[in-house]
Formats: sequence, structure tokens, C-alpha cells
Amino acid sequence: MDAFKAAFLIMLFLFMSPVLASAQNSCVQCHEGIENPAIREFHKEWKASAHSRSGITCEYCHGGDPGKSGKEAAHQGIRNALDRESLVYYTKIPALCGGCHIAAFSEFKTSTHYSNLVTKGAGPNCVTCHDAMATKIIKPGEIEIFCALCHNAQMNLLPGVTRDARSCLERMDLIGQKIQEAEKALVQAEKSGTDTIKARGFLSLAGREYDASKQDWHSFQLNRVASRLKGVELLVQKALDSLIRPKEDRTE
Repeated sequence: MDAFKAAFLIMLFLFMSPVLASAQNSCVQCHEGIENPAIREFHKEWKASAHSRSGITCEYCHGGDPGKSGKEAAHQGIRNALDRESLVYYTKIPALCGGCHIAAFSEFKTSTHYSNLVTKGAGPNCVTCHDAMATKIIKPGEIEIFCALCHNAQMNLLPGVTRDARSCLERMDLIGQKIQEAEKALVQAEKSGTDTIKARGFLSLAGREYDASKQDWHSFQLNRVASRLKGVELLVQKALDSLIRPKEDRTE
């Protein structure tokens, strides 16, 4: 077997593994055909989610035994979400999600939100912003609405932070677009024979810092996020400024 065929089979296996795991999972098979409308809807949302595409099935979060076909055996150890011992009890959600989303959880643990959640049992968790089954990335306009549930004049709890949070996310989106536009500019420059090695270096660093800013966001330290985004913007500009024209196009 040549190297190409071996690589192709490995990629095919990695692609098919989540699909096969779901197909052999009794939780997935049973809940797909269950009559309870709420459970059917939960299954539908999960099936369309990034978790489903990655092979993250019910037992990863809820527990149970997907290898058992009987309801009692398959549900062994599963508790109602309102039970403090449940794996998905609302104060335990960050640690549960953090098992995979390590960087985001690490940042969230530094926040006042997390401190209040684990000590007082009050405050947002991952599901507040991202939902549970059909997970999403919250939009700037939505974050202002969510934050205002607590951060408002009536509660006298930093009411202005809602505007700041929205502004920060809007800037993050805008800089993300600038990175994409810079990437297109570099591709065009390469086609014309321009040396883009230095520019690629700056843009690569900008991309890594931009991804880091998304993790920083989970600390809810908006000044820190804004500072990193400023650095990202400068790196993108450096990438564009450092494009070198071919020698034959330079003027003496």
C-alpha cells in the first residue's frame, strides 16, 4: 500500500469514527425514535450540532451506559438536571464543558461569574451563552441582552458593562474580518510574485493572538481582551505593510 492510500484510509477512518460511534450508541438510537416531544427535540438539536459531528454523544455529559439496550440499564447513574448530584447540575456545567474546552474553562475560572456560581450558586454558566444541545457563538447584540439581565440600573450592578461587552465583541468580529481580508491580499500578492514570507509571519502571529482573544473573553476582563485585540490589529497592519514587491518592480 503506497503512502497516499494509507493516508487516505487513515483520514477516512477518522471521519467515519464519530458516525460509527453514534450508530452503535443505544442512547442515540433510542432517543431518535422516542415519542416524548421534548426529548425528540433535544435529540434533533444535538444531531445538528458540532458535538454530534465530533462524536460527542449523550453519555459524555449525562452519564449512563450506551452499550446497554434496556432503559434501566442504559440510564444507570443518570440523575435529573435539578439534582445537585447530576453531572449537568448548573453549577457543574463549566467543569463538565471544561473537560474538553480546557482553555476557555481556564479563563472562566478567573472570572467573578465563576466565583459567584460556585460559592453562591448564582450566575451564568456555559449554557447561558452557548446553549446546551445546538451550541452557538453568541452575537454582539445578544450579549448585551443577556448581560442586562443582571447588569442593569435597577440592580445597580455595573449597568454600563453591557454596552462595553457588545462593543468588545463587535471589535472582535471586525478584526476577524480584517484577518480574512489580509489573507486574501497575501494570496493575491503571492500570485503576482511578491515575497510574502515576512507578511505571513506577522499574519500567522495575528491569527494565534486572535484565537487567544476568544479564550480571553471567557474571563470577562474586557480591558484585557481589548488590549490583545489592539495588538492583533497592529500585527495585521504590519503584515500588509511588510509585503515586498519583486525586484523588477522596485524603483531605485
